[in-house]
Amino acid sequence: MIHAYNDDFLPILQSKLASMFELASLVKKMPVDDFAAKFIASPICHSLEIADPVFVLGKSANELLGLVLHEPPLSVETDSFASPEFWLGYTLAYMQWYFNKPYSSLVGVFSCSDLLSYYFPYHEMDIRHSIELFALRLKSKSPLKCFRMAKHLSQSQLAFLSGVALRNIKAYEQGKVDISKAQAETLYALSKTLNCTMEDLIT
Repeated sequence: MIHAYNDDFLPILQSKLASMFELASLVKKMPVDDFAAKFIASPICHSLEIADPVFVLGKSANELLGLVLHEPPLSVETDSFASPEFWLGYTLAYMQWYFNKPYSSLVGVFSCSDLLSYYFPYHEMDIRHSIELFALRLKSKSPLKCFRMAKHLSQSQLAFLSGVALRNIKAYEQGKVDISKAQAETLYALSKTLNCTMEDLIT
């Protein structure tokens, strides 16, 4: 399996994403799903997905959080809570590196609030058990459905926004029609609406 980036960056990125989730939840009092949506919609998300050193090495978790929220950085320490939210961000970062999938796809199959419900006992288990959880979810859902759910869109809403027929969206998600055989215009309309690439939808 080809991972998202060199694993030398992984521990750094895990720590920073974990701290971002922790600060957003415990200091900014944001629900984890709300913060995840803001993070995924921000340019910072893609930069972390490819381990851009400008952000991974050049910015603190506080600075990254400020960029996501369009606010000044917090001045609070980021390593003092050891919370479930820290584990959440730590785990998400590992899964993004391991599966080489965008965060929007991962959150589409496993919402952050859902993942938090696995904190006990998964935070005490080897990371391989969490990999298995994500692998099962990723296998059971179509990429189109994952991206749609991450955007909190119904099938009807996606059809309206993209201009793709609702019956086609249903067929793609149910596996009745292979989305890789769809016309380029259809893939482009869906990917543009869902803020992903056409390749994301067919892998």
